[in-house]
Amino acid sequence: MLGKLIKYDLKSMSRAFIPMWLLAPVVALMLSFSIRGTVAWANQSRLGSLFVVGNGLLMAIMGILFFGALVGLFVMTVVFVIQRFWNGLLKEEGYLMFTLPVKTWELVVSKALTATLVSGVSILMGIFSGMILAVFSTEEVIRSLSMAWKYVFSEIIELGPTFWLNVLLFILLLILGTAQSIYHAYAAMAIGHLFQTHKVVGSCVSYIAISITVSIVSNIVNAIVSTALPDNWFNYWSYDLMEMMSTAYLLYLILGTFLELVVYHVITERILSTKLNLE
Repeated sequence: MLGKLIKYDLKSMSRAFIPMWLLAPVVALMLSFSIRGTVAWANQSRLGSLFVVGNGLLMAIMGILFFGALVGLFVMTVVFVIQRFWNGLLKEEGYLMFTLPVKTWELVVSKALTATLVSGVSILMGIFSGMILAVFSTEEVIRSLSMAWKYVFSEIIELGPTFWLNVLLFILLLILGTAQSIYHAYAAMAIGHLFQTHKVVGSCVSYIAISITVSIVSNIVNAIVSTALPDNWFNYWSYDLMEMMSTAYLLYLILGTFLELVVYHVITERILSTKLNLE
């Protein structure tokens, strides 16, 4: 049943997000061609000055569209994460969702997984659009990136398995971090819904209160961990030790992020299961 819920959420968001995901790289490609055209005409004789002005105007318009596409993609993602949970589980639509033969945790996980996937794809499309803009803007950029890639690739293939383990751990940390941020918002909205009035304000206050609490706890834990380390450990610093410390630090961050995610999930699921008062 969890798979059906995820499929339903993905289908509902695809109509809005797929056009925006396609728009950003297309606008980036058009902007890069405008930049190349302006640079090319600027290198020509004065007879091409009108074309330079025209291409410059087009480049400015495409730049505004590209910036607008990226901002719109970010805003849509944030609104989707909040709206799908708020309207889907805390308002009128919640009456339908909670009559389904599924458990509360499945409803929460479905929203969280879908929101994480949407957020991840939006981030990747934003990065991809920026890469398109950088690669196709000028030939100098293409040549520089080609030389840099050859150098980096030749260095990467000589790195050991610890490096690739750290890469995988970093990717896992990014995914967990995205999910943790979403669950943070879910927990705040669930707590804010306990307010008799001004539920939106209550959700915002809850979000800030959770952030402050987590920050205090994290600082205390970090201080304890730092104190536990030997004072002269850096005297034995080496490349292998650096890789090992990087792995240990990534695992430490992953564990902390996962624990936060679990706490947020438990808070959200318990409130929806025992304290829910649909509007």
